[in-house]
Amino acid sequence: MTSTPDFELLKDAYAIIDGIPAAAIALGAPRTKEGPSLGEGTVCSPEGWLALHPRFNQLGLTMQADGKALLFNDEPGTWPAITEPLARVFGLPTYTAAQLFGERSMFTGGDDSGHSDKELWQMRLRQFLQQEGQLGETPAREPASTGAPEELAEENLRNTETESDESRSIESITTGERRSVESIPENRPP
Repeated sequence: MTSTPDFELLKDAYAIIDGIPAAAIALGAPRTKEGPSLGEGTVCSPEGWLALHPRFNQLGLTMQADGKALLFNDEPGTWPAITEPLARVFGLPTYTAAQLFGERSMFTGGDDSGHSDKELWQMRLRQFLQQEGQLGETPAREPASTGAPEELAEENLRNTETESDESRSIESITTGERRSVESIPENRPP
């Protein structure tokens, strides 16, 4: 694949997965456990959650009913079946898609790191975006706002976004809510 990666879509993916509790994310098969509802017992890989999101459905990414494989425009991927649909959606080489969405062992730190699957995936995606020059350096503290309502709202959002707001986390999958990857601190607790 020789197309340019869709960095904005990768940032959207990061923001979507950021809103999902770590306990609901497991690297591996797109869906490893189906609960009574999305917010109650369902466990998916990051790509599995993306395949449930309306934005990614519009782009052709879906999941087989059994949760074992991803589909692109209702067609299963060839080898590697999990990462080929992701490569097509994000405009990535298949190898890069495998690095970003692969098994736990594909990630730096792997099983010995103590990080959750969600943390490992987020660290890998942030590292990729930084290597590609898609994330700016975050200053230690931004200058005080001038008090304009939109600046105060932005500053408030930066200062209050935390993963503990799980009431909207899984719900974002069905509503298509988006948060900015730049507003998410790199080293947050799980």
